Amino acid sequence: MNIQTPTKLLSAFDNLSKPIYDTIVMYGGRGGAKSQALANLGILESYIDDGVILCCREVQKSINDSIFSMLVGVIERLGLLSDFEIFKHEITNKKTGARFIFAGLKHNVTAIKSIDRLRVVLVDEAENVSQGSWDILLPTPRYGNTRIYVVFNPRFENDPTYQIFVKTPHPSKLVIKINWQDNPWFPKSLDNVRKRDLLGDMGRYRWIWDGEFLQISDASILAKKIVSYEFHLDKTFGEPFLGVDWGFSNDPTAVVECYVKDNALYIYHAGDKVGLELNDTAEWLLKSAPNIAKFTSRADNARPETISKIKAEGVPLMKPCHKWRGSIEDGIAYLQGFREIVIHPQADGCRAELVAYSFKKDRFGEMTAIAEDKDNHYADALRYALEPLIRGRGKSVFDVVQ
Repeated sequence: MNIQTPTKLLSAFDNLSKPIYDTIVMYGGRGGAKSQALANLGILESYIDDGVILCCREVQKSINDSIFSMLVGVIERLGLLSDFEIFKHEITNKKTGARFIFAGLKHNVTAIKSIDRLRVVLVDEAENVSQGSWDILLPTPRYGNTRIYVVFNPRFENDPTYQIFVKTPHPSKLVIKINWQDNPWFPKSLDNVRKRDLLGDMGRYRWIWDGEFLQISDASILAKKIVSYEFHLDKTFGEPFLGVDWGFSNDPTAVVECYVKDNALYIYHAGDKVGLELNDTAEWLLKSAPNIAKFTSRADNARPETISKIKAEGVPLMKPCHKWRGSIEDGIAYLQGFREIVIHPQADGCRAELVAYSFKKDRFGEMTAIAEDKDNHYADALRYALEPLIRGRGKSVFDVVQ
């Protein structure tokens, strides 16, 4: 099979024929071909033995959130279609009987524990996997020569994934750090994005492209307010505030469900998705923020036709947000006024972007009062959600009519 992979990752492929490691970790910044290598390795694993190959991440709301399409792409590119049966939610290697299945860890703990003949696990976007999910997943593969592949972009040093797989070395682990410089097929279109990011905040650049931890810089807008811990909703939280920022081109659509209590903002649900088709948007919103069907939500008013369609498909209380001169600055000031911004672990996907949300710097490196037009999808969704409070500053949360 003619499989191209960066030289740095060859040891992961060598491990297939001469197995030394039962855990293969590939981590680093954007553009290192980690996810592509994961798909290639998965297909090769399916020729070694039968059993189940679990493809997972912390949250998977549909098969489109998985590496399913990447696996199919590898099969097609290598001319192996005759060897596989490709179903809507499953792929089977007809030569060995190996079967790929796809699942989110967060909502399938019991089912994953009971998977029969689980041999290989492929974990993509593993930076989002919680300690609880790892506690269930790691002991689960127990059929034949088991292996776990872990791919992630580091966020914070105390994240469970980094602590388990990188911070704690073991002879059975192969740990490879790879970045864009190590990928000879790094696409020019992505390099243009990288060069643009190089002109902005260097802390953000090093996180995205060099695989370093996300640092709080002096330009960070909300980072010092953000904490993460579990909380339980009760009637004292009042009704939720819901906001949606539509994705354009390569930007994600983002949704948040949040609450305001005792001068703190509590984010209970958050989700984002790149390349979301309009016909799939309502269903995705209902899965990502279930209360959006029952309570008022506010969405970016740049797409009134999208709002009309979403309202007709199960989100009847969605409204277009209002924008006014200075609305971004007013929203930032309001968010900065909270005592703290608490992110529930189930909404942890929004944390890295909110930490990275920063003010621009001028050509002399001095910070301005203008927010960067990047890493702002969740911040914008929060501003839209909280618009009644931003416009009615000084009123009690219970006095504001949504």
